[in-house]
Amino acid sequence: MDISESFFTASLPELKQGYVYHGETDSYYCLICGEQFEEGVIYPVKEKLMEAHKAVAHHIGNAHGSMLHYLLELDKKATGLTDLQKQLISAFASGMSDADTVKLTGGGSASTIRNHRFALKEKAKQAKLFLAIMELMDGGLAQGAKFVPVHRTAPIVDERYALTQDEYTALLNKFLPHGLSGPLTGLPRKEKRKAALLRHIAGSFKKGRKYKEPEVNDVLKRFMADEYVTLRRYLVDYGFLSRESDGSSYWLSV
Repeated sequence: MDISESFFTASLPELKQGYVYHGETDSYYCLICGEQFEEGVIYPVKEKLMEAHKAVAHHIGNAHGSMLHYLLELDKKATGLTDLQKQLISAFASGMSDADTVKLTGGGSASTIRNHRFALKEKAKQAKLFLAIMELMDGGLAQGAKFVPVHRTAPIVDERYALTQDEYTALLNKFLPHGLSGPLTGLPRKEKRKAALLRHIAGSFKKGRKYKEPEVNDVLKRFMADEYVTLRRYLVDYGFLSRESDGSSYWLSV
């Protein structure tokens, strides 16, 4: 289960609640950090015992604050919102009066604030229609023509991630002719191919587990015995792995 893919493929209700349910594991997953809550397990939360769906909802509020806060913290490339729009949305969501919002933003008038709120509502209408159009478009595409999802922790989202499922499969077959477990025939120079192969390699690590550097090296040596240090650096640079500042441990960040 790739939580990074779940974040970008989640429905609107799932994004608002902050978690998704996956039937194959019978579990709920936090869309922000990927923490798993298995159905049928009772979770102790402070002085209460909670079922999985209640425990994951509590986790989101306790660990991350709110989904609104998290989404507003995403950069403009992800949301399309300016800093002013984010500030206004936060104020509107808190129930702040127009007069107090004027003071917060440092300019304009109550009428200006109302105009901003109207503009945001119009933007929401456009976004809803655009989403419907894109879903209808995707429905007509063959599975292989659909794009491979971009991992949520990618430092920069650009043309290197414009990769279809068919291209991805062909790339893995070319650079991993002996099987998906390795070894690689080499590391391509083109960023697009490199990012795709790193995505596959990152799948060798388990979400939620911390790895010592020698453990990371052992995994990567299966793919490139002589260049595992390079692979490790690229996995961090491309946002697939995170690590402690002293390099003592690594974990899957997607």
